Amino acid sequence: MIKGTDDIRYAFVNGVIRAKEARLLKKGHFDRLAEADLSSFRTILADSDYGAELNFLEMLERIENEERNFFNKYCLHIEVKRAIDWPEAIHNLKVKLKNGPERLLYPVSTREVESWDEIKMAIATYIEDKDNFAFSTSLDRILCKKLYENAGFSEFFLRFYELYFDLENIRSFFRVRQFDDPIETFNKVFINYGTILKEKFLEILNKDKEAIIRSFRNTPYESLIERAVKSFEEELSFVKLERIIEEKRLVFLKQARMYAFGVEPLFGYLHFKRAEIRCLRQVYTGRLRNLPVSYIKESIPDVWE
Repeated sequence: MIKGTDDIRYAFVNGVIRAKEARLLKKGHFDRLAEADLSSFRTILADSDYGAELNFLEMLERIENEERNFFNKYCLHIEVKRAIDWPEAIHNLKVKLKNGPERLLYPVSTREVESWDEIKMAIATYIEDKDNFAFSTSLDRILCKKLYENAGFSEFFLRFYELYFDLENIRSFFRVRQFDDPIETFNKVFINYGTILKEKFLEILNKDKEAIIRSFRNTPYESLIERAVKSFEEELSFVKLERIIEEKRLVFLKQARMYAFGVEPLFGYLHFKRAEIRCLRQVYTGRLRNLPVSYIKESIPDVWE
């Protein structure tokens, strides 16, 4: 088992988290919602945290904010707070500089990230050339560097972010294969600090499916790659790829439930709760737009017990 922080200060809140985890939705909830009319959502979710209010999307936003406040109240590690705050602050910075709507903003200040020298340089470049793609990828790389350095306080967090960067690079690998110049694009979006070297991706970027699968044999991503390749054989859709990647990330975070002490259960719970809320939004908007039931179900990670 990966070594955690073993901080006994979290003994009380970890007991609370176990009670909260018991109320997480089950796969059956999502299956029924995907097949139901919107008017039936309250009935299906009556035994959960989501059955009380009429305005479903507003309720999801309220619960999301409550869970964020719960995390803020009990998280005693500044490093873990940064791991949650920094991505939201970078998102806010992108929205503000691109004049996006305020409703897209998280309730997090951008003051700290704007103080980073690398960010100052990226902003100056963006003001001059207005290249949205280059600006976004530049901020993403800066953020990932900071997250990796920040994660050094704990083996659990270091391994989580190595996995996270690998998964982001795998996502980019399959997406850029659809571009006219995949090598140039992949070089721009590749994130360092994962366990898979850029050269490994570049060697097979233009290869066939068998070569891709062979390249990842005997690695932690063998099954994921095989499933991803198969999904593109059936249909050129990224829905299944996104689901498979999310499953891999959440399965890793399930380990956090095994820790009696430490900040890991709090971190893992917040990610699971946010994933649950994100899936509920997907199902709701999917039913609202009359998307096929099979399509909606395909987007839900198979991690809900």
